Amino acid sequence: MGKWIAIVAAFILILSLIFWMVPAQLEVHQSTIVAANTRAFTRQIFDEEKWQWWPGTKAKSKLASTRFDYNGNGYTILQKKLTSLVIELSNEKDSILTELFFIPIQNDSIQLNWVGIQRTRLNPLNRVIKRSWIRGIDADMNAILKKLRAFYSNEDNVYGFHIQKTVVADSNYMFTSNSTKTYPSTELIYGAVDKLKHYIQMNNAQPTGFPMLNIYRNSDSTFITKLALPVDKQLRNSGDIQYRWMLKGGNILVTEVRGGPDKIDRAFSEIQNYVQDHQRIAPAIPFQSLITDRRAEPDTNKWVTKIYWPVM
Repeated sequence: MGKWIAIVAAFILILSLIFWMVPAQLEVHQSTIVAANTRAFTRQIFDEEKWQWWPGTKAKSKLASTRFDYNGNGYTILQKKLTSLVIELSNEKDSILTELFFIPIQNDSIQLNWVGIQRTRLNPLNRVIKRSWIRGIDADMNAILKKLRAFYSNEDNVYGFHIQKTVVADSNYMFTSNSTKTYPSTELIYGAVDKLKHYIQMNNAQPTGFPMLNIYRNSDSTFITKLALPVDKQLRNSGDIQYRWMLKGGNILVTEVRGGPDKIDRAFSEIQNYVQDHQRIAPAIPFQSLITDRRAEPDTNKWVTKIYWPVM
């Protein structure tokens, strides 16, 4: 009889220890600080197609949302709030709802808090298994946040291009423009470049850089093409060829693009995002610097173009 009492007492003691050591409510909580512009980070994190930093794999789920897999568990974004993401973590046996909060500290840094709460059952074995899974999840969340922080702390990853801050090197430019009903062809662009070069040479001057191009669509759906060449001295206006002056030493953003029109357009969009994110003002129009002669290189993948965006 005494043996059975001892066994029951030991069993009750074990249960008591389990209930004491494994609470009815289990929590996961990881946090980190990312050195990134708040607006830029939020724009990127809300677009899961741009989660190149994810340490595991990703695939479309049955609900058509993207499921991210890591270490045997799936991560699915269920809701996008103003300053957070609701993420379900699950496998074949367990699941937990978590929320990743974004808390701006300064304009160039943001704190991330990733939290989740799950209640356990009365079954002591279930509690032990659940605690083990939650501990693994907590460690995985920490590893995921480290990858995220490393990726977004590099501004090149945030914008997809290496955007540099430099100064305007030239102040004298010869300029011309034209209007077309369709997007300007390479022949039209370089025809204007040749006209500028001829005028500069006829006036005993020399170009000091590559052709500068700006194309935009007018309100009447026509395309305005503006071409300029930096020149070593000021020249007089002549018909549709005009002199332009730019403040030498003024601030300007620049990035180099290797590729055709689509990639160039993406670079323009990302620099515009950069300007808005950092609350800069553009005192002049942005432009392409045509490093590659596009007439001589028909393969757009081999084009090298620099994008310049004046700022103050």
